[in-house]
Amino acid sequence: MATSRTGTSQWKKARSQAINRALRLEQHTCPFCNTELNYQQGRQPNSPEVDHIVPHSKGGTNDPSNLRIICRRCNQSRGNRTAPKTKARPSPTPLRVSRKW
Repeated sequence: MATSRTGTSQWKKARSQAINRALRLEQHTCPFCNTELNYQQGRQPNSPEVDHIVPHSKGGTNDPSNLRIICRRCNQSRGNRTAPKTKARPSPTPLRVSRKW
């Protein structure tokens, strides 16, 4: 029977080290969306999650240099891409009016 990659003691240790490092460095916001991270409660959109910079499916390792803390929403939207999905913001266009001032 296969086991989950995130259930191994190696991953749990790497995850714990990454979270402790983020707390030591006082990282309180997600680097992608600037959401305030809530370290007290898990499984919320603003909960911190450990993310692989180079995705594990593309050869990334559990080395601390390849791990970072981002919010749960960005981590889940990212999948195995290098950056999370973002909605394209339309460029501001001048308002058209029928009157000539």
